Amino acid sequence: MQLSSHQLTVYCRASEEFLKPDIGLGNYAERAFAFLEKIAPCEFVFFGTFKVGTDVLETRLSQMAPGFEQAMEAYSALMSKYPLYNWDHTVNGGKPFTRSDFFSRRQFHQMDIFAEVYKPLGIDDHCAIYVPGVEGEISFFGIERSRAADYTVEERNLLTLAQSLLGSARNLAKSRSRLADPLPDPASLCRGGLSIRESEVLALMTHGKTNEEIGMILNIQLNTVKEHVKRILAKTNSPNRLSASLWAMCRARKDQTRPLKRDLPYKQISMRGVLPQPEKV
Repeated sequence: MQLSSHQLTVYCRASEEFLKPDIGLGNYAERAFAFLEKIAPCEFVFFGTFKVGTDVLETRLSQMAPGFEQAMEAYSALMSKYPLYNWDHTVNGGKPFTRSDFFSRRQFHQMDIFAEVYKPLGIDDHCAIYVPGVEGEISFFGIERSRAADYTVEERNLLTLAQSLLGSARNLAKSRSRLADPLPDPASLCRGGLSIRESEVLALMTHGKTNEEIGMILNIQLNTVKEHVKRILAKTNSPNRLSASLWAMCRARKDQTRPLKRDLPYKQISMRGVLPQPEKV
């Protein structure tokens, strides 16, 4: 996957805004909309989540669009006819796919789903991004454009790169909503196989602290923090900091179901006045 330095800079800045520490179910879609609009400019972004075992598809838009409710009624009646729209996460091997993968613009303009759904919304192009790895739901984002050029290879690469962040952030937001106190203590992380210092670092990571902030709080060098983070990612089999935070949340949930055992040495650190309050979602 080849991306220019400018594209990577845009992506990194957008992902930092998306993954602010207070992310939860209440602001997940809004944060994701802003993230996706920065890396693939469009008229608006659509988010839909289908809860497995139900017939409920919840949908949201990044901004108001006249006729949206009527368009969604038509969409539900027509979507099963087309692999592009039938909510199948296996299409294109789970990677983002677009209108141009299935139909030319001319062909699309002659279809019933264009006439009844997309034309009333002023849209004639569509890119679908599956949100991977979220248990109990199948979720997609749709990036909708009007009279624009087809999605480029670079844009597709950026959206493919974004998928793991979308999935990890969704899981983290759902985990926070299930836990009364979603922020784990270092003792819980020690019981998960981390060292005392690694547990302290991961606890602060889960609270959204940067490497620089962690170094100041624990009074250790920045390079030392980075080494701890590398070992944490390896031990928790996590591709990024967000996934490691999700692992920590799962540890906290497991500990809620059994009495705490002080069978491993641990050190409690003072978090008063340092950590943000968890968002109520």
